[in-house]
Amino acid sequence: MEHTALHLAAQQAGLRRNTTESLANLGRRNQNLVRRQLSLITRLERQELDPDALAELFELDHLATRMRRNAESLLVLAGQNPPRPTAAPSDSLEVVQAAVAEVEQYRRVLIATVEPVRVRGHAVADVAHLLAELIENGLIFSPPTEPVEVHGWYDAEDDTYSFAVVDHGVGMSEADKERANARLSDSGEEAFLAAPTRFLGHLVVGRLAHRLGEGAQVHLFDTTGGGLSALLVLPGRLLAPAQDPSTTPPPAKPAVSTLLNGFRAGVARAEARSTQGVSS
Repeated sequence: MEHTALHLAAQQAGLRRNTTESLANLGRRNQNLVRRQLSLITRLERQELDPDALAELFELDHLATRMRRNAESLLVLAGQNPPRPTAAPSDSLEVVQAAVAEVEQYRRVLIATVEPVRVRGHAVADVAHLLAELIENGLIFSPPTEPVEVHGWYDAEDDTYSFAVVDHGVGMSEADKERANARLSDSGEEAFLAAPTRFLGHLVVGRLAHRLGEGAQVHLFDTTGGGLSALLVLPGRLLAPAQDPSTTPPPAKPAVSTLLNGFRAGVARAEARSTQGVSS
């Protein structure tokens, strides 16, 4: 009996390993093909003078960009390294714009007040990918007439930067929200194998957050008036301010209550600034 159990365990481990390797190979193949496709589309866009033809090329570019994210999601689930390392830091607004470019219904995304900060180059691709997953999820589960808002603000007290993706859709029950937050915080293989396929996006988000390291967190909260809000918190070590922060120790992991208070305060501040801009 013991020999049979060990043999079965070895078979299961081999099956999991083969599944992971197959995902990685498929993701790399698709990624290489999409990279070549995007390069070709870019060349055609530079040569095209007809506005109508150029608009169609832009749509092709958008489709290929979404395909690239799907390929990279396979690599994330397979535990591969960041697929698009970037050397130079990027502005927070540029990161949000890159994320919006990777979702289907990008015209419904409202980029609200995004306070300026620089995201370190090695984290840019993962942050953009993570935001794209959250934005896509908000678009899918909210009415087609409702926008999905993106806010961003810096908290000097905690030395953190927060992105909030706010939808006004169907929301979640407390039990479903608790399970979703558990998936977002579990990057292990068992969670991947046990999760229904419709929740793979949550696991992609969780693994990307885990890859960003200590202090990077994602939590789901209820949106005031209905819907769901996703909060991504980046620790100060992932930010690149003007001065060199290399001597600053990583911030402690904030409690969920602190994140919720920061989320509410940040959104309120962003909305107040937007109102002031309209009145002026």
